This record gives sequence, structure tokens and C-alpha cells, in this order.
Amino acid sequence: MRQGLFSLILIPLLAASAFAQPELPEENRYVFRKIPNALIKTPHEEIHLSEIYTRNPVLLTLVYSRCPYICYPYLQYLREELQKIRVDGYRVLVLSLDPRDNVEDMVRLGKILKLPRPENWMFGVTKDIAVLTQSVGFRFEWREEIRGFDHPALVAGIDQNGYVLRILVGFQKTSRLAEVLREMQGELIPSYPIPGEETIFRCFEYDPITGKWRMGPGFLILFTPAFLGLVGLLSISMIIKPSTGEKRR
Repeated sequence: MRQGLFSLILIPLLAASAFAQPELPEENRYVFRKIPNALIKTPHEEIHLSEIYTRNPVLLTLVYSRCPYICYPYLQYLREELQKIRVDGYRVLVLSLDPRDNVEDMVRLGKILKLPRPENWMFGVTKDIAVLTQSVGFRFEWREEIRGFDHPALVAGIDQNGYVLRILVGFQKTSRLAEVLREMQGELIPSYPIPGEETIFRCFEYDPITGKWRMGPGFLILFTPAFLGLVGLLSISMIIKPSTGEKRR
């Protein structure tokens, strides 16, 4: 009985420790820097990172195959969210941060995900993992109590010139991920002086998922005074006209 209670307490604690993340990257310190040209081993070949991103922009994420708490849920999240976004012409590069992983481990990881479009995804390992993680501010450390690595869930958008454009940490909204993909394609992503989707003073809103603009509530607020003024003038003119007509008689 005591062993059962101990297990019930220990397992959530281990899971919680797995989700305890080291220092998270500050995006503004790493964006617009060139990603190191790491040599990557895939199931089919060894290839430099530059040979991948010059063909297509790259969405880079760092995981490892023995990580059930963060890596599997995060990859499933990416798979599901990317299906919602109407952007093509990019590759998702999944690299292992664990030196124990080999290419076969990463291939098995891809098969478990049951990707609807596996040709858009690349799984591999690299000996240059240290310089790659440093270039995007990705910090991880070994935790003996969980026999695994303590690390954040992170994805970085890399354009066709090899520059890091955006870094997203954690499970973000679909719209944030869509912004990264569109910026990787060279689209201008507008920003607003007042942040937050709940802001009511936007005249127009940009939908990064569809790539279209739509009228915002701020547009109505902006023209409400003018509309009320016009109604007032029309009302006054209707009152004045009859009275001037009576005087002429």
C-alpha cells in the first residue's frame, strides 16, 4: 500500500521536474543572426544545414527520442497546428539534442507521429548540436532524477539565407506559428503598437493563417463620431426646412 502511494506521489513529481525549464531564450538576442552550418545525418544522407534551408525555409525544433513528457506532445502539437495553416514550401527539421540518439531512433520518432505529409519533415542527428543550441538560446541540462534532459519546447524559423527570423517557446497559438511561416516565406508581418488580440482599437486586423486583412472594431469606433455628426446635421436640416417654408407663406 505504501509503495503504491509512493509511486502515485513520485510520478507526478518526476513529470513536474521534467517540465521545469532552464532559462528561456530572449528572442531579440538571437533573431537576424546566421544559423551555424551544421552537418546533419539523416536516414538517406549527410547534409549541411545550408543545403536544406537554401531549398526551402526551415522550421527547426530540438527534441530527443527518450523524452515522453515534452518532446512527444510538442511534436504532436506542431503536426496538428501546421495542418491548419495555409502555407507551403517549408521543411520541418527535427534534430536530437541527445548524443545517445542515432538516426534510427529519430526515424522511429517520425513513424510514431504518423505524419500526414512525411515528405515535409526531416529527422536527424548532428555532432554540432552545441553550436546550434547556442545560436538560438536553447539551454538544456541533464537531470539524474528523471534520467533525461531538462529543456524547453522551442521552434525557430530560418529563412533561405540562413538567418533566424523568429523563436517561439512553448505551445503557442496557431496564429503565432502562422506568422513565423509567412515571415520565413518573405512576407511582411505587420505589428501593432497596442499588443494583444483583445485590443479593440484596431481599424484592420491581419489574419496570418489565411494571409488576409479584415475590418476591425476600431474601424467602427473611428467613424462613429462622424456618422453621429452626419445624422445630427440631417436632423437639423429637416427641422429647419419646414420652418423657413412657413415664413415665406
